[in-house]
Amino acid sequence: MSIGRRFYRTATGFELIEHARNRLAIVLVAVFVPVWITLIDLMMSESPLPFRYRDTGEELHVNGQHLTFISGGLNAVTLIVGFLMFSVTYRSGPFDRRLVAAGYPRPHLLAAKVTALTASSVVVAAYTTAMVWVFWHPEQLWLFALGMFTAAVTYGGIGIVLGVLLRGELEGMFAIIMISLIDVGLESPVVNAGSDNDLVRFLPMYGSMQAGVGAGFTRSVPWEQLAAVPVWWAACAVVGLIAFHVRTRVYTRSGRPVTAAMVAATPIPRPAAPGEAVHVTVRVCGPTCVATDHMPLYQGLAVLAALSAEQAADRADQNVYPLSIKRG
Repeated sequence: MSIGRRFYRTATGFELIEHARNRLAIVLVAVFVPVWITLIDLMMSESPLPFRYRDTGEELHVNGQHLTFISGGLNAVTLIVGFLMFSVTYRSGPFDRRLVAAGYPRPHLLAAKVTALTASSVVVAAYTTAMVWVFWHPEQLWLFALGMFTAAVTYGGIGIVLGVLLRGELEGMFAIIMISLIDVGLESPVVNAGSDNDLVRFLPMYGSMQAGVGAGFTRSVPWEQLAAVPVWWAACAVVGLIAFHVRTRVYTRSGRPVTAAMVAATPIPRPAAPGEAVHVTVRVCGPTCVATDHMPLYQGLAVLAALSAEQAADRADQNVYPLSIKRG
C-alpha cells in the first residue's frame, strides 16, 4: 500500500470512528426521523396545495400531506447531517492542526472528511426514504432518495464550512438550524404562499426539493434543477479548502508560517543514551521570567512538543512557551 493511500485510509478510519461516537446524531437518526414522519402522517391535512414544478413549468396541485413528507424529510436529513459534520469538524480542529504541524498532508485529511460526509449522507438519506416509504409510495423512489442524498451532502458541506469558520459550537448549531428552517420554509407552499418566486432557485435545497416533487408526483426527472446542487458543493468546497488551510497553518512566534525549509534547518539531536536527563527551560511570565526543570529526555521532549504545538496553533497570546532544552 502506498504512503498516500495509508494516510487516506488512516484519516478516514478516524473520521468514521468520530462519527460513530456522536451519540446525539445517532439518536436523532433513530428516533427523530420516524417520530417526525409519523407526526406528519397523523396531523397534516391532505388538502391540495399548488407547487410550481420548474422542470415542466406547470403548477401542480399536490396532496398537502405528501408534500410535507418531502419537505419534512429534507428538513430532517439536512439538520442531522449538517449538525453531524459541523460537530465532527469543529471538535477535530485542534487535532487537525497538530497533524498538519507534524507533517500530515492536508489533502488526505480533507478527502477523509468528504468520504465520511458521503457515507453519512447515504445512511441518513436511505433511512429517511425508508421511513417515508412506510406511509407513502412516491412515483419514483430512486429519485426521492437522490433528492434526500443531495440535500444531505449539501448541508454536510455547509456544516464543514461552519465547523472551520466559527469559533463556538453553539453558534454553529444555531446557524445550521436557522439556515435549514429558512430554506425549507421558503420553498414549501405549506409555509410560504409565495414559494413559486424565482429567487428560490438560489437556495441550497432548491434542486433537492424539485427532485422530491418530481419523484412524488410525476414521471419526469428535473435534471436542470438538480444541476444547481453541484454549484453549492463547489462553493462549499472552495470556502472549506481556504478556511481549512488557514486554520491548520502553523506559525512561528514571529508570525511567519513554518515552512519545509525551516523544518529541514532544525538541528536533529544525537540519539540519547538510556536514562539520559535534560534541563528544560520555559518562559512563564515575561522576557526575564523563566523556569528550568530537570527531567528525563523523553519527558522533556514531550513537554517541549506540547508547548510548541499549543503556541503554534492558537495560543499566541499566552506567556508560557519553550526556550531551550539542554542535556544535563
